Amino acid sequence: MKPRPRNRYRNSLGLSTITAILIVVASLALVGLGIVVSKNRVRALGEEQRKVEAEMRLLNAEILALNNRIETMLTRDRVQPRLTSAGTLLRPITKQSILLLKPLPEQPAKAAAPAADPSVAQITSKAP
Repeated sequence: MKPRPRNRYRNSLGLSTITAILIVVASLALVGLGIVVSKNRVRALGEEQRKVEAEMRLLNAEILALNNRIETMLTRDRVQPRLTSAGTLLRPITKQSILLLKPLPEQPAKAAAPAADPSVAQITSKAP
């Protein structure tokens, strides 16, 4: 009879080598996962920023439209009938209703001071 062949341990890698390989693969997987998560977070922030910018553009357009609407509502042709119907006493300005004032003549500073405050003039005249 022939002796039975024995099963030999054929794995040439030791336990420490397998452990080191597993640690390296796990750390590379974690680094890759971190990079993917980081890029997704940056992309999400970019999308949020684009949405906010689009909303700002819409709000600016709405503000401009409201300003234009206010300007068209406050034109003379629209305000005048409203003021008249409200019973205000406003009248159109004409050249005859404008008053023009003549400029005052300039007075010397010494002559203007005693006339402005007579109590100061009395005190200075009584001094020895």
